Amino acid sequence: MTDNAHVRDLNVDHLQEWLNRNTDKIGAISSVSKFPGGQSNPTYRMESEAGNFVLRRQPFGKLLPSAHAVDREFRLISALHPAGFPVALPICL
Repeated sequence: MTDNAHVRDLNVDHLQEWLNRNTDKIGAISSVSKFPGGQSNPTYRMESEAGNFVLRRQPFGKLLPSAHAVDREFRLISALHPAGFPVALPICL
């Protein structure tokens, strides 16, 4: 798998297992690094045999019902991408 099996708050081995079960578009992860800064939702650069990807997730802990809605973000991007808007290709949630 990767040299960095744990990126602080992300277990890359578990991520790889989840991706293997939920998509065939990523392949084997070769590296993961967390973007620095003050994002509300932790954001990572993920490199794999299929290319480079961005991974976003909710932070740990108790969340307000409307806060950190990566699922809402995914649905919005999923609607915008096929309509030709310049957003990333959403792969899985």
